[in-house]
Amino acid sequence: MEIASALRYPPTMPSQTGPKTNEGKAVTRLNSARHGVYSVTPVLPKVERQADWLQHHDSVFADVAPDGYVQEIIAERIALNSWRLRRLVRYEREQVRNRHRNIATNLALNAVEEGRKLQPEPLDEDLDRLDRWFMDALVPYEKELMLLMRWEGRLVRDLRRDLLHMEHMQRQRRENGPFLRPAEPEPQPVLSAPMQSGQSKGPAEPESLGEPLALRQLN
Repeated sequence: MEIASALRYPPTMPSQTGPKTNEGKAVTRLNSARHGVYSVTPVLPKVERQADWLQHHDSVFADVAPDGYVQEIIAERIALNSWRLRRLVRYEREQVRNRHRNIATNLALNAVEEGRKLQPEPLDEDLDRLDRWFMDALVPYEKELMLLMRWEGRLVRDLRRDLLHMEHMQRQRRENGPFLRPAEPEPQPVLSAPMQSGQSKGPAEPESLGEPLALRQLN
């Protein structure tokens, strides 16, 4: 397994020596799995390969296309949860294989209980029994199956939430820019003086400031 490189700033942080062209930015945009805060790998030693994780991570980032550091964090969660979902598929496969390994032992025990020896060429009844046992072992045992279903349900919910969150943030950025626009303040209603008894209700006349100075001189 490859050793994670030294901690560096993420590629979205301001840099004096970063790529300037669109082509250069497209190449370095997917380096977050190899450097920076994302250098902590979820790869299990002797079970998974670092190269597979990097390919999976880069493919998710290329498909989601995060814009900005916060969106990269969400994209990282999407890559991690989808990687764990693929791991659960392998877990299910190995649990089924474990059940299949016990079938030969169960057949031998069944022959001992019946007081006979297994023949080099299986009997028809043994072949029929093997078919039924293999069909019965197509799913893990109940304990492993419940664990599998619980983790799969949780990962699917988290993955769906992050995908919807990413879609909302990208749509918001396209429509309103990087940040939400502040709401316009609502106009305050003009409070009029209370009406006196007997006063007729009608449109208020504008308050006069007197005649202009030029008209006073003419009069």
